Amino acid sequence: MGVDLGEVVAPSGVIVLAGAGFLDEWADLGEPLSVRALRAAEAGGATLRDWLAEAVAVPAGPATTGRVPRHAAPLRVTADVRPGAYGPVDDRDAIAVLTIELNVPWPDVSSGTEPVPLGDLPVDRCGMVVGDARALDSWVGFLRGERTIDGLADVRIHGKGAREARAHFDVPALPMFSAKRGDSHGWLDLPVEVARERAAAVNEWAAAQGHYRHMAGVSVHSHQYLGSRAGWRSPLGAGLIDVAGCPILFVAWSPIELQRFGGGRPSGQVYPLTLENADGGAVLRWRIPPMEAEDDL
Repeated sequence: MGVDLGEVVAPSGVIVLAGAGFLDEWADLGEPLSVRALRAAEAGGATLRDWLAEAVAVPAGPATTGRVPRHAAPLRVTADVRPGAYGPVDDRDAIAVLTIELNVPWPDVSSGTEPVPLGDLPVDRCGMVVGDARALDSWVGFLRGERTIDGLADVRIHGKGAREARAHFDVPALPMFSAKRGDSHGWLDLPVEVARERAAAVNEWAAAQGHYRHMAGVSVHSHQYLGSRAGWRSPLGAGLIDVAGCPILFVAWSPIELQRFGGGRPSGQVYPLTLENADGGAVLRWRIPPMEAEDDL
């Protein structure tokens, strides 16, 4: 039984699993992601690549009128897990298999019983996203600079002298997955200018005290940042955010686990995607083998 990561919807009739790092670059590289994804889904599903942007698009049931999620069937996303690659250093489990329900009968996908291969994807070090093809055209990532989707930002405190700063400024603790990663403090959901002023005050104090002079950092609310924040409470770094009225799942690996994915596609660190029969319904599965198995390839 997989770990439940959440439910997404696909009003467009197409679900996309994509690397978050270049998600908002598709239109600049050529056609919008949704145009490419709908075309791929019409062919039964396919992987998409344009420069460093990568994704897979598959059909996920009939398209609905409008873009209101309540008119679309929820699609469950689960993960089979295994111990992380660097267990003695980081106790967080890692995703071994990511499974996305598609609301499509298996006979609509294949007349046979064997899995249908769709290619492969690397693990994006900036996170992975699962969601509706059209909704993801609205994604705002870190490549858009300081653009904020809601006028808000967060301030986080870290580095040499952070403990003294937390006491001096009465900085609240932030909700994190475990105590080992819970020593994180800051302020959430501040107006951007207020966040910058507060960070500047902390950093001015830190410099005067001889501490880390960039102790306070500001993170504006992009979809990229809020997706990462949504996974703070999850042992798998997974959480849901709203993008263009649709729930979108963001998955982030722990910083320690990400060390094994540093080579990406140029180093052959890509992992297979298949459509499979699950009790008569089609699912998309992405398998990421343990590091030992990868070394044997």
